[in-house]
Amino acid sequence: MKRDKNAGREYAEIWGEAVQANRKLRTILIFLSGSCVLGVFVLLRIAGTEPPKPIVIRVDEVGRAEALAYEAATAQADPLDPTTKYFLNRFVADFHSRRRATVEEHWTRSLRFLSTNLANAAFARDGDEVAGVAAGTAETERQVEQVVLRIHPSPEPPHGATADFDVVHLLGGQETRRERWSLTLRFEFLESVPPELVVHNPMGILITYLQADRALVTENSP
Repeated sequence: MKRDKNAGREYAEIWGEAVQANRKLRTILIFLSGSCVLGVFVLLRIAGTEPPKPIVIRVDEVGRAEALAYEAATAQADPLDPTTKYFLNRFVADFHSRRRATVEEHWTRSLRFLSTNLANAAFARDGDEVAGVAAGTAETERQVEQVVLRIHPSPEPPHGATADFDVVHLLGGQETRRERWSLTLRFEFLESVPPELVVHNPMGILITYLQADRALVTENSP
């Protein structure tokens, strides 16, 4: 009789351990199932989230870095958006400046805003001059200052823009003379921006007409 009691106690203990182990396994299984469901939910949310807009770091000729964030959905194809004016202002400075340290990068960047015909014509006309400035063989340099840009939107593209700016001629870093220029251009927006333009021309601005004229009055520095 005593052996039966011991056997029953041993069986009860084994059964209790089994029940306790099953409870632990069930708890772990519920936890893992919940983690998997949560992981799937997070992945679906990430997949459905719009990727962040690109952030481009612009470094000017004196080494200052500026982060530019672009909201392409609102800025693209809007001639009156402030971002459009910013890029056209920069185009004017890049296209007409000739500083040894930056001319190759900035002038090449400006060509990315021009139609193929205008870019080819600019390269044929100014390519040798730009190469000479970049190589340090040119006697003088020049930089653009005081750009005043006005955009004239049209109901249908192309849109118009005019700019007045100073071209400052430098010799040994010193100003020798200053010229006032006026520029007229027409531009539109590309329907889709190619990957190679995302960094320098993220809005897809395409200049289809460009005419610059020097004012009759030229200022000479003393």
